Amino acid sequence: MSRQRSLMERVRHWMSWGLHGAMTCEEFEAGLVDYLDGTLRPVDRHRINLHTRLCSHCRRYLRAYDKARRLAGDTIRYSDEQALMSVPEDLVQAILSARRGDSADAGR
Repeated sequence: MSRQRSLMERVRHWMSWGLHGAMTCEEFEAGLVDYLDGTLRPVDRHRINLHTRLCSHCRRYLRAYDKARRLAGDTIRYSDEQALMSVPEDLVQAILSARRGDSADAGR
């Protein structure tokens, strides 16, 4: 396993120095929005796919970023009334209490 890890570390090192045809993590991040929007040229899309196969950090970042985008998109798809129905009542009460200053008074 350590031999495989060593190889992957060398590949990441080469990628960070701009191995011909490969993509650095900075280039990956710069193209991420276009990648998720589907507006990249096929060659750039392929480079991002290759980079995420080789770089576990960027692979995790892609998953987290995509999830955050989807969650944010979901918030604008629902009306305020629908969105409020999904908020737990205890959270609503805690927010209202904090807005009234109840939590500041309770701590004294």
